[in-house]
Amino acid sequence: MNWFHLFTALLLLNLGIYGSADEEDNEPICGKPVVARSRILGGRDTMKGKNPWQVIVWLPGKRHCGGTLISSNFVVTVAHCLESSNPTSVIVILGAYKITGNNKEEVPVSLKRIIVHPKYNRTDLTADIALLELARDVPFTNVILPACLPTPSNEFLPGYSCIATGWGDTQFNSTKPRPIILQEVELRLISVQHCRTLYSPEKNGILITDDMICAMDIHGGRDSCTGDGGGPLVCYENERWYLVGVTSFGIGCGKDPGVYTSIPAYVDWIQSFVTAASSGLDE
Repeated sequence: MNWFHLFTALLLLNLGIYGSADEEDNEPICGKPVVARSRILGGRDTMKGKNPWQVIVWLPGKRHCGGTLISSNFVVTVAHCLESSNPTSVIVILGAYKITGNNKEEVPVSLKRIIVHPKYNRTDLTADIALLELARDVPFTNVILPACLPTPSNEFLPGYSCIATGWGDTQFNSTKPRPIILQEVELRLISVQHCRTLYSPEKNGILITDDMICAMDIHGGRDSCTGDGGGPLVCYENERWYLVGVTSFGIGCGKDPGVYTSIPAYVDWIQSFVTAASSGLDE
């Protein structure tokens, strides 16, 4: 690598766009966990480092939700998790594997600002998405890495196998304590049209809109559940994991499909803030 490419790689690292560079092509490190994957309702314990983009969005004294690291200073979550736009009310915990904590690897970070999508509707959960800008850039480690944002060339069609993660309930209406270790479950995408046949204003008062993605277990009985809200639905393509959805809602935890806010529907909105922050235009 010559000095020009080295300088460029270091500049991109400081901007939070790339975590490192692969020799000459300055390839971003997003979506490539150090721990390789093998193959949360009905799900199983994940391995430390397999989901390094998973974060805890903690509202102390109230609750915690999931979130996804997408750069060195931005996290994506659901708007319905947040009660206000006051950044002092939220702490983001990165590198978590156990909900009870691991002080050696976790990095708690306060927020600079909360950006709720202006079209968010609390009633029907359309535009259920928010960005959390961290108060500082976080260094990437074996357990802290961003997921990739999808581009127009990434096409995740119905039937595609994806992974949802979280620390939420493992059974619907369960009295069992929630898991301590991060859970993962494999789900398959279904079309919005088919999802509308399972959810409808007439059937259950729910409208599935074009900014939503649905996914379910091919065998039934496994799904994201209460407490997983805001967490990632990631899909694998070209040796990278892409953030395709953000856990939003569902009925019965495994009975009907889980509903996720579509990242492809909002990727331009997300990128506008990430780009502005990296260039200092948001000051």
